[in-house]
Formats: sequence, structure tokens, C-alpha cells
Amino acid sequence: MLKFALKNMFVRRARMVLVTLSIVLSASVALLAFNISQQVNDGIISTAGYYDMIIGPAGSSTQLAMNTMFFTDEPLGTISYEYVEELQASGLTNAVVPFTMGDSYNGAKIVGTSPDYLDGKKLKSGDMFNEAFEAVVGSAVAERYGLELGDSMITSHGLTGTGHAHEGNPLTVVGILAKTGTAYDNVIFTACETVWAVHDHEHAEEEHIHEDEDDGHVHEEEDHSTGEADEPMSHAAAHSNVPDTHEEETYDEAAEDHDHSYGDVCAILIKSKSFNDYYKLMEVYGANASLLCINPSTVLREVLEQVDLSTQIVYILCAIILLMNIVVISVITLLNMYDAQKEIALMRLIGISMRRIGQLYLIQNGIIGLISTVLALILSHACLGLMGSFVASMGIVLNVTAIYPLEWAIMALVFVLSVLPTMVRILSMSRKDSLSV
Repeated sequence: MLKFALKNMFVRRARMVLVTLSIVLSASVALLAFNISQQVNDGIISTAGYYDMIIGPAGSSTQLAMNTMFFTDEPLGTISYEYVEELQASGLTNAVVPFTMGDSYNGAKIVGTSPDYLDGKKLKSGDMFNEAFEAVVGSAVAERYGLELGDSMITSHGLTGTGHAHEGNPLTVVGILAKTGTAYDNVIFTACETVWAVHDHEHAEEEHIHEDEDDGHVHEEEDHSTGEADEPMSHAAAHSNVPDTHEEETYDEAAEDHDHSYGDVCAILIKSKSFNDYYKLMEVYGANASLLCINPSTVLREVLEQVDLSTQIVYILCAIILLMNIVVISVITLLNMYDAQKEIALMRLIGISMRRIGQLYLIQNGIIGLISTVLALILSHACLGLMGSFVASMGIVLNVTAIYPLEWAIMALVFVLSVLPTMVRILSMSRKDSLSV
């Protein structure tokens, strides 16, 4: 029976391919929509649970939450590091983690923070950063750029990788994170002191250049003075190296002073000791008009509601596509059955019962349904892989190997829908035909 079913499918291969494509496309869209929505929800829920407060500059609460927890969008601005020290000394917190961002490596964002920010994350190799210019890279960054322990990274100003290169301040890879399946895989982590040192060095260089330009402008004006000033001008020229030496000493002193000073941060992530402590902190810092205090779970729940609404719309569209494909499959099945009426009549005449004939066509459509659902699963996860690099820029990491139980239920439903029209048609034919063996 199976052999005959395969031969029958080969004879009608054009229609079989049409039915298969119809099922694959509709099922893959449904599987892809469900998988992405689940991974986004799981990622947001798992990330939002650790910290109960984020403090940053006044602005958008959603932007603050997404920037500090998923590394998307631009930071709102900066606030003084003194707030970090205040919170650490308050006795109301279990964790106070500074967060700053402003540089990148080939487009991979660099986050200045403390090792506490990576609490709970496992290292694939190496150690955690402890000093300035040491870095721990996410697994995807290490894989994408072939980074290994001990490698140097020339970072650039800005978050796009197209800014001024910090060639004089390379970062050294001291650790590589194990794959987390989250936005952490696409980021490089270093100490806040690294970010401050790089930007202070750059700022000092710019001031040094401007001072040299101003000094050169003064000398140029003296060159165009009258001959009576030639002798004083020569005297000034003889001492022209003295200000340069003084500027170098000033720059070196500024660099040394930076080792004992703090800069600004983009945000502060806090884990309070209790609900009462949380409300005390919210009361104190929430009253500051220059600050924005948010509960990340609350903000991300609002984001999830928007995602859920979008997901429901996608599900409705998928349901419409499935219904349309049921119609297409039913029409094609009916056409196949009408075309096979002579063949069925011949089989009945040679003694084959309608039950056996029904089994033949059920096997045939069952094979098509099974192949279609498997191909739909493969296609949906192939699309996840193709979308991975695109959605990574939005802080979303898609795990290609993640399969949820409901996906199997969707596949089973698609399989039943692919076989159901044949069962209905066979049943109606058996009732109308009185021949039996």
C-alpha cells in the first residue's frame, strides 16, 4: 500500500508539490511568530528580575531600561558618580552597579561597569576584568571577530564603530563569556575607569592641540610685527619651548590625577535589601527632578504588553493564512479525488474495498503532511538564524535551537489539517457507494 501510494504521488507530483508548499509556508509563519514571541518574552522576563531600580538622567523610562538592560538605543545622558557612592553608603542596597556607555569595537558596544554587573554569568575562558583597559567580551563578539585571550582591541568613539579610533588606549581581552543566549553575547564589558581614562585622554589631547594652535597664532602675529620688535621677538622665540614643556607636565599631572578621580555614569542599577528600602530610595531619588528612577520590571511589563499585542495580531494573520491553506488543500484534495474516481472504480471492481482505498489516500496525504510540517520547522528555525544578526542590534538574541512544546502542538495541528479533507471526502464517498467486498 505504501509503495503504491508513493507511485501515485509521483504521478501527481505537480499537485503534491503545490500542497506541500502551501502547508510549509503557512506552518512556518505560525511557528516563527510563536518562537520569536516566546524568546523575546523569556529574555525580557529573565533580565528584568534581578534589579528592582535603575537611576539615570531625566528622560524616557523605556529608553533607560532598554539601554541599561539590553544595550539598545542611546544613553539618556550622564549623572555624577557621587550618587553611586551615596547609594553604596546608604545601607539600603545589596548591589549598586554603575553603567556607562559611549565607545564601540567594530560596532560592538562597550559597557563600562563593575564586575558585579556580570554576576551569574559564566566565563568560557579567562578571568573577570579587575583593572582599567581589561575587557571581558561576549561569546558572539569573540566568535565574530576571532578574539582570544590576550588580544588587543582598538576601540572607537561612539556606538556605531565609525568614530575616532582610540589607538593609544587599546583594551586587552582577559575573559570571554560563555554563551548566554541574551544581549550580553553581543557586548564588551570593561571597568568604568577604562571609559573615563579613554575620554579624559582624548579630551586632554584636544586641549593640547588647541593650545598649540593658539600659541602658533600668537607667534604668527609677532612675525608680522615691525622691525623694531625683532629683538624682543627673538627673545620670545628663544623661550618658545618653555610653555610646551609646561603643557606636557600639566598633561602628565592630569593623567596621574585621573587615576584617583571618578567620572560620570549613564545609569545606576540597584538591588535594594527590602521593599521598605526600595520605597525609601524611590522617595529620596525620585524627588530629584534631574534624575529618573524606574522599576525595570514595571517598564518592561509595559513593553511586553506591546509585544503581546503585536504577537496577537501576528497569530490572527497566521490563523487566516492557515484557514486559506485549508481551503486550498481541500480544493486540491477534492480535485485529486475526482480525478481518481475512475481509478477508484477500477480498484473496486477488482475487489479492493473502500476501506483499503481510503487507507491508500490517507497514507498519501499523511506523507505529504508529515514532510510539510518537518520542512516548516526547519524553515522557521533557518529564518531565526538569518534574522539573528539583524535583531541583535535591537538587543534581542534568538536561539536557533530553541523549540517550545507548543511548537510541536502547532505541527500536530497542521498535520491533522493536512489529512482532514481527505478523511472527509473518503467518508462521503463510502456512504454514497454501496459496493463492498
